[in-house]
Formats: sequence, structure tokens, C-alpha cells
Amino acid sequence: MDDRIKKEMLDRLQKGEQKAFESVFMAYYGKIKTFIRTLIKSDNDAEDLTQDIFARLWTNHRDIDPQKSFQSYMYTLARNAAFNFLKHKTVCDKYLVNHIHTDMDISPEDIMYAREIELLIEMSVSQMPGQQQKIYRMSRNDGLTNDEIAMQLGISKKTVENQLSLTIRELRKLIVAFSVFFV
Repeated sequence: MDDRIKKEMLDRLQKGEQKAFESVFMAYYGKIKTFIRTLIKSDNDAEDLTQDIFARLWTNHRDIDPQKSFQSYMYTLARNAAFNFLKHKTVCDKYLVNHIHTDMDISPEDIMYAREIELLIEMSVSQMPGQQQKIYRMSRNDGLTNDEIAMQLGISKKTVENQLSLTIRELRKLIVAFSVFFV
């Protein structure tokens, strides 16, 4: 596929054309999955992360810049997803190790409750306005500081802080409401 066709396809993808998405999916899915698998050493998790990347690509197709290297964009998404996965896994492993050493048993119900909260947060964040969602994800998923987010988005640090504070306040209310009904 030459550069002219790539740019044309990316223009079509940016406009939301499903056939263009399918072509990009076919061209990159295997490469991205293999790349992630080499980083995280897990076939199943690599499959899940790759599917998540393409789901986000379709959801955020308007954000694609056909003038920039799409391959670099895809590998950056993959690298960030893999690193976030590993970071999250490390935190979970440390939590489990600390609680196992204190003789606390983690019940299947506790694990299910934690997963439900995680899903609830993800669903809630995905319903937020674009900039609020982007700021939250850059902070929590990408691990960027408020200064870095402000610089990348071209907004003030105070705006970033306000948006994060608002998001966290909304998520806390949601978790409390969930806990009241399901615990």
C-alpha cells in the first residue's frame, strides 16, 4: 500500500467509513497484537488490549491526523496500552502479595466487586464530555502530570485540575451509589 492510498484511507477512516476501518484493522491487527505480546508476554491479554485499541480507534476516528505517521500513532497506542497494563498488573500483584502476607483472604466476591467498580468507572468516563474524558484518561491511563496534560491540550493547568477534580467527584458519587445498592 503506497503513501497516497494510506492517506486516502486514513481520510476515509477519519470520516467514519467502516470499509476504511476494516482495511486498517486487517493491515495492523496482527502487527499490533504481536508487538503487545512481546511486551507483556501474554497471548490472551495481548488479544484483549489489541481489541481495545481498535475499539478506541473506531470510537475516536475523528481524532486521526492523516498528515502524521499512522504507523507511529498505532504503535504509540499499543506501547501505552501495554505499559499501562503492566503498571496495573504490578499494582494488583503488590496488593495481593501484601494481603496474602497479612493472612487476609480475598474472596471471589471481593474480586468481582473490584471488577464491577472498574467497569462502572470505565463506562462512566466514556459517557463524559470529550475534553473531560480525555483529561481523565491522560492522567489515569497515560500517567501524565497536570502540567503535561495542559501543555499537550493547550489549556491551563488550572483547567486540568478543575476537570480532574470534577471527574473524581462524579466517580466517587457513582461508586457510593453503587455500593449502597449492591453491598
